[in-house]
Amino acid sequence: MKRSVTIIDIAKHAGVSFKTVSRVVNGAPTVAEALRSKVEAAMRELGYTPNRAARLLRGGKAHALGFIIGSQARIDGVPEPDRRMPSYAADVILGLLQACHAAEYHLVIESVAPTADPAVLERFLDMVQLDGVILVPPLCDIGWILDVLENRGLPFARINPGLNLERALCLVIDNRSAAREVGEAILSHGHRRIGFIDGPEDHAAQRQRKTGLLEAVANVAGVTVDVRQGNFLFSSGLEKGRELLRLSERPTAIFAANDEMAAGVLAAAVDYGIAVPDELSLVGFGGLAIAEHTLPRITTVSQPTIEIARIAGQKLIAHGGQAGEDWNQLVTVPYEITFRQTLARAPGK
Repeated sequence: MKRSVTIIDIAKHAGVSFKTVSRVVNGAPTVAEALRSKVEAAMRELGYTPNRAARLLRGGKAHALGFIIGSQARIDGVPEPDRRMPSYAADVILGLLQACHAAEYHLVIESVAPTADPAVLERFLDMVQLDGVILVPPLCDIGWILDVLENRGLPFARINPGLNLERALCLVIDNRSAAREVGEAILSHGHRRIGFIDGPEDHAAQRQRKTGLLEAVANVAGVTVDVRQGNFLFSSGLEKGRELLRLSERPTAIFAANDEMAAGVLAAAVDYGIAVPDELSLVGFGGLAIAEHTLPRITTVSQPTIEIARIAGQKLIAHGGQAGEDWNQLVTVPYEITFRQTLARAPGK
């Protein structure tokens, strides 16, 4: 089957940027007439006709939202051990479906790798009709993705971004303060040897979780924090949990930057015959279902992901599919620490 022409193809043929082509396709008035004529000539020569989605973006409603999630199948060409959708994404989908169903909207889901060519996203947007897009980490902090959406005049919402919070609708929690409270709670239970399993570096907002923990322990004598790099998947919690628990002076408390990794640490403790919480306390982050379904149930920072996604969907639907300066806003959503069975006094305290 012959590949359809994209605006990337037109840009190369006309010798202009894909941003210029996008502005012409979307009828932006700021394009110089000479450039517009050049792009339109290239479109005719390549047999490109702006599709229905582009026409709708200029004047009508598509009655559909798009949720674009980062591909988990491969990172830097290396197959991931957990080739499945993260449970965090499942909560986002549920919240978006609640917003869409109430407004008789459809939800379209696509996966795009953070390192993909912009043409991949352009082709997806050429094929579908959307009134708005929702992004979660790491895609919500990838500059070229934000550029593509902005240049199409397509409103989008970013859930828990960590960079450029002035761009689009951003819904966040205070990761730093939440992690600081976790650190203070761990210290209050007498723990002085603490392990921390960090999340992936490309999730910008979660970096503040390590910062908050280190701030909590900074002025307390005799505290050690051993950090391991995870990737938010259960398998990395299992692997890094085993590393921490094999130390000669192993931690008496481990804080994992998300609940899936915390569950992996719990599994590692079971493998090694270490009782939780009698010999090891454990705290996660996110308020995911897995933290409530383990035995013992995991203490966690609960962020209302389903509610956040529902709010994002509702705001996009109410906005009517047209971006503007009034769309850029920062919304801070409250969190709470949910104390369950995995946080207890340090052994011997």
